Amino acid sequence: MLTDLPSDTTIKKSLGWVIGLSIALMVLGVIAIFAPVVASAFFTIVMGWIAIISGIVMIVQSFQSKPVRGFWLNLIVGIFYTIAGIYILFNIPQAMLALTFAFGILFIVEGIFTIIMAFTNRAGHRNFWLVALNGVVTLILGILVLNQFPFSALWLIGLYVGISLLMSGISLLIAALSVRKTLNTAHAEPPQVNV
Repeated sequence: MLTDLPSDTTIKKSLGWVIGLSIALMVLGVIAIFAPVVASAFFTIVMGWIAIISGIVMIVQSFQSKPVRGFWLNLIVGIFYTIAGIYILFNIPQAMLALTFAFGILFIVEGIFTIIMAFTNRAGHRNFWLVALNGVVTLILGILVLNQFPFSALWLIGLYVGISLLMSGISLLIAALSVRKTLNTAHAEPPQVNV
C-alpha cells in the first residue's frame, strides 16, 4: 500500500504557518515579559473562562447522552468545572496563586520531557541543542516558581509564561528554518545524469 507523500509546496506552506506561529509566540512572550501583571491576570481569566465553557459543554453532553452510562459522572464533573471557573473569575488573586503553583509543576515536567526529547529524538537535527536549552530554561523557571512561591505570584506567572513562550517560539523558528534550509538544499542540487 502506497501512501501519498505531501508535495514540496504543501510542506513549504506548512512551514510558513509554523514560522508564523513561532513569531506569534515570540511576540506574545515579549509582551508578557514587559507586562507580567497584566499577563498573569489575563492567563488567570482565560483559565476561568475555559473552565466555565468546558463545564457547560460537559453538562449539556451529559443530558444528551442520558441513557448511556456515565451520565452522573459527566454531570458532576461539568458542575465542578463550571463552579471552578466562576470561582476563578470572582477570586482572581487566589486563583493566580493556585495557577502559579500549577505552572511551576507544569514547567518542571515540560522542561524534563523537552530535554529528554531533544536528546532521544534529536529534535531539530543539528540544532537539537536549542531544543535542549529550551527544556533547561523551562525546568529552571519551574524550580524558581516553586522556590519563590507565594511571594511573587502576582508578576511571576506572567513573566515566566512570557519567557517560556519566547523560548518555545525561538526553538520552533530555528527548527522550521532548518527544515526549510534542508528542502532548499535538496532542490538546489542538480540532478546527476549517468553517461
